[in-house]
Amino acid sequence: MLIYARDVKMTPPRDSGLSQDLQKEVAQANPKRLHRWFDELEREGCVVLRTSFLRTVVYALGAWVFVIFITAGFIVLPVSTWNPFAGDRGISGWMQAGMGLLFVAGLILFGFGALLWTFVFPVVRPRMIVSRWGIESIGSKPGGVFTLFAVAWADVVQVGGHFTPTRWPFPPVLQVMLTARADGVRRARWARVRAQGTTVVHGVNTMLRGRRRDVLAFLVHAHAAARDAAESDDDRG
Repeated sequence: MLIYARDVKMTPPRDSGLSQDLQKEVAQANPKRLHRWFDELEREGCVVLRTSFLRTVVYALGAWVFVIFITAGFIVLPVSTWNPFAGDRGISGWMQAGMGLLFVAGLILFGFGALLWTFVFPVVRPRMIVSRWGIESIGSKPGGVFTLFAVAWADVVQVGGHFTPTRWPFPPVLQVMLTARADGVRRARWARVRAQGTTVVHGVNTMLRGRRRDVLAFLVHAHAAARDAAESDDDRG
């Protein structure tokens, strides 16, 4: 099944079901990158969207900065500031407990992120393969690869997402989502999905190279082309 279309346009298909915000994101996608991906799909049969090394480094550095900051807070601040069992009660016990829990939760959260982006991501190298068959998210392991999430185009119900506007100077947040028939999905047990009746919703890796609107536009057009090709095959049959 050929899903490539040389005349792919930046505007989303009419029946894409995208919200107005997502339609604008698709329309603003980088045309050169989209055409390059579709050219590769036509030539190689698949496109591998890899994890961004720069984003991984930035996330890792940011997490380590917060870990150092929180650790310094434990060392520099008086123990009575965050330990409700300290003898000196300059502040109320509830405030001490709240400060202590905040510090511990922050240390666990950012410490986990720092370890994840520093050691796990470079080894596992999560990536998404978009092919004529469908979409497959995989990772590396000793001796081979493992599947995080995989679904054929025939089982993809919709390519969409969530768009969250923010205030300046922060950019809006876009999360690309795949809605697929539950019985057509293969996934690792720990791969997070949200069940909606007979379908599941899967969030696409936010660490992939390229802007998220480009990934969204690529998947929207690829899904539409795959659906059109399947309908043409049915008509000929």
